[in-house]
Amino acid sequence: MSDRTLFELADAIEAALSIDDDLARAALQAIAKIDAPHADAFMGPDLDLTDRIMRLVYHALPGWTVSVKGKAWEPNGHWVCSLRKTSSRDSDEFIGVGRGPTLPHSLLAALFRAVGHQS
Repeated sequence: MSDRTLFELADAIEAALSIDDDLARAALQAIAKIDAPHADAFMGPDLDLTDRIMRLVYHALPGWTVSVKGKAWEPNGHWVCSLRKTSSRDSDEFIGVGRGPTLPHSLLAALFRAVGHQS
């Protein structure tokens, strides 16, 4: 999967209030490429679970710093997530930033962008 596809997928996730079947299928295909050893255990409903997305970040980007900001507000909490290799410098080569109506959506978009930069 090309980095461009990951960026487009991140954009689609950010724009969606909920992840429909087509978007879920595309996201699960991307997850299979990012974290193949654990992809079989990842299902469509997991895309809305913060703990499952964090586990995916853990496997794909071990040791990276996760920062989140948002409001506990439905249906759109305006969440922003950033993934950085370190928390002590501003000179990270790859940074993933994602926005979304829910925390899992913003985490997933940030992950796809960070991995997309590495491709």
